[in-house]
Amino acid sequence: MGRAHVITIASEKGGVGKTTLAVNLAIYLKALREELPVTIFSFDNHFSVDRMFRIGGAAPGGDVSHLFTTQPPGDLARLGEYGVHFIPSVGALDPVLLGVRGVENLAQGLAGSGLEGFIVIDTRPVLDIFTQNALFAADQVIIPVKDLPSLEPAADVYAFFDYYRLPRQRLRVLPSLIDLRIRYPGPLRNPFELLRAYAIKCGYRCFDGFISKSPKVESLNTNPQGKIYPLLIHGRGTEVHLQYASLARQVIRRAFPPDSGPASEKASPGPEEGADRTGPPSFRPPDSAG
Repeated sequence: MGRAHVITIASEKGGVGKTTLAVNLAIYLKALREELPVTIFSFDNHFSVDRMFRIGGAAPGGDVSHLFTTQPPGDLARLGEYGVHFIPSVGALDPVLLGVRGVENLAQGLAGSGLEGFIVIDTRPVLDIFTQNALFAADQVIIPVKDLPSLEPAADVYAFFDYYRLPRQRLRVLPSLIDLRIRYPGPLRNPFELLRAYAIKCGYRCFDGFISKSPKVESLNTNPQGKIYPLLIHGRGTEVHLQYASLARQVIRRAFPPDSGPASEKASPGPEEGADRTGPPSFRPPDSAG
């Protein structure tokens, strides 16, 4: 892998498990491909990524804001727990102060950062300029959805890709926090089958499988110690562990397709046939998004 392969986790709905998905996916990717660096960072300001991966209490020398400079510091990514590198979060990101005016700024910063292997980006639950930059830089986008209301905003991500003539093949919907105890009469028997059917009806591609709602996972994120514990270590033997392992393998297969290199898709961006190139009213280009 000559350059970094970027995986963006994006949803305009909160509470769909974005950050839990991002941090655990990074750990599973590192476990399955130990020879490749894995780096994670977040544009949200809850510092969950930092709490998961930081070793010791040393103050970091840089943060995610430095990704928007033309030549980010070479030591921006810090080696963290579980062999995963992380770029420290920051409490406030001001696009005006950072000079972020277009959607390509992050891609340019990542290109100048020297980062290799996999990069996992956790985004905010809004399609702001930072999320747009993360989408534009992505080789793969994972859109977690837990119900029909959280599936609806996926249209905005697809509209963004169409507007900038990016390949829709990079996008995948992932049913997440699925409770299979909920049963429906008829052919769509549970929330996973319902969400998958609606996503396919909308023309969206889906990952194989889903991520279950799990009290075990919730307990790893909420505890008196204030730490976040990885599922790979503390959730072995659970269905969710197997689901994350399957998801990570699918991500790796897409990064290393059998008939082409991981950068081949990104080298020739263009809309799929029939794509709306002007964007629907719900999408605003970044110069008006604020």
